[in-house]
Amino acid sequence: MFAPIHHISLLTRFAERNHFFYTTILGLRFVKKTVNQENHKMLHYYYGDYAGTPGSVITFFIVPALGRRYDNDSFLSTIGLKIPKGSLDFWAQRLADAQIKFVKEDNLLHFTDEDHVDLRLIEVEQGPLEQNLQVKNAIPGDKQILGLSSTEFHSAELDKTADFFYRLLGWKNNQGRIQLNETDFIQLLPTETTEKTRMGRGSMDHIAFSVNDEQALDKLHNKAQNQGWNIEKSVHRGYFKSLYIKEPGGMRVEFATLSPGFTIDEPLNSLGEHLALPPFLEEKRLEIETTIYKEQ
Repeated sequence: MFAPIHHISLLTRFAERNHFFYTTILGLRFVKKTVNQENHKMLHYYYGDYAGTPGSVITFFIVPALGRRYDNDSFLSTIGLKIPKGSLDFWAQRLADAQIKFVKEDNLLHFTDEDHVDLRLIEVEQGPLEQNLQVKNAIPGDKQILGLSSTEFHSAELDKTADFFYRLLGWKNNQGRIQLNETDFIQLLPTETTEKTRMGRGSMDHIAFSVNDEQALDKLHNKAQNQGWNIEKSVHRGYFKSLYIKEPGGMRVEFATLSPGFTIDEPLNSLGEHLALPPFLEEKRLEIETTIYKEQ
């Protein structure tokens, strides 16, 4: 199934706590342990469903000595996650058992992780994950997280952000919400300060939206150039090809292809078990492994 939100990437300081929260508490699979391709000393963790399907993936750059974040004039926040119909009470009990404070509102649970990332589990009118995407863990298959559903753009100039999405993608803003499909959406929220945002623990580096293939991505790249948007770069990450654009508020938006996926450098049944490097980094493995930041 085509998921409009491909993945969301954030920053964390403590690898072990992050791994425990997203695998043991939320039940996602650790699908990839690799490095930041811009800084090979920095680990990059990926979590998702069993196959790391686009639309299920949350990633974290592990940054030692990372300080507190300051969300001010322009920032991304909040990870909305879909859970199957009839599973809200299960998740409320699970969070309570783990002594994680949460607020229950209608069909959602609102809580935070170790880095104070806002998370929402949203019960939707969908059945469970397909069996081949269910993670083998203590969470029953019919209760497991289905995938990403939403995030928030915070800016003092939301009209410009809305214009970016409409002109480039044809996505319409309806009173601060851009509905991507029946369940998934982007929320546009105003900020009222001129103080600059400072990245830190729990900051969202970017949100990535799905593009079918490289041909569609190249077409989007050309359109963005013709419209004069702030294009950062186009690069192949091995697992997918990406186009990065800074929207008018300065927030990083990525567009990523659906393939080739996470099995290019390790088998499906052992994803995440070892440090994985895409083929173009494999020849540098010894250098990377000797200089990588120590996990905390």
